[in-house]
Amino acid sequence: MAMPRPCGLQESVRINLIDDAKARLRKFDVGTKYSHLSHKYAVLLPLLVKEGKLHLLFTLRSEKLRRSPGEVCFPGGKSEPTDTDDIATALREAQEEVGLHPHQVEVVCRLVPYLLEVALVRYISDKNADFWILMNTWKTQQP
Repeated sequence: MAMPRPCGLQESVRINLIDDAKARLRKFDVGTKYSHLSHKYAVLLPLLVKEGKLHLLFTLRSEKLRRSPGEVCFPGGKSEPTDTDDIATALREAQEEVGLHPHQVEVVCRLVPYLLEVALVRYISDKNADFWILMNTWKTQQP
């Protein structure tokens, strides 16, 4: 069954949201500046438009996992020898974790990497909001 195509105005709003987000993100692109770092992990920050609003996709790790059970995170993980670069790592992990195929993804930029030592997740709620904010407080060090 074919999905109905969005009307012209909705499609225009969607395209404008995406174009604006891409333009903003490209200002922070570091390219391959940090490609020399070893023991790399990479995550994908999947942006999508739903109901006329831009959304960021998070994953919830299973409580049964050995590492970081129950954590809210972006799709991603440790690089493997077969990964050509950090983008390949993020795309492979996103496909494994959420079924997002690399050909469905437009990589917009690479952001500055951070070294994470300790992760603490805090829950912030607004009863009137239709969303929740999970805030990561990390001890970070910029390379």
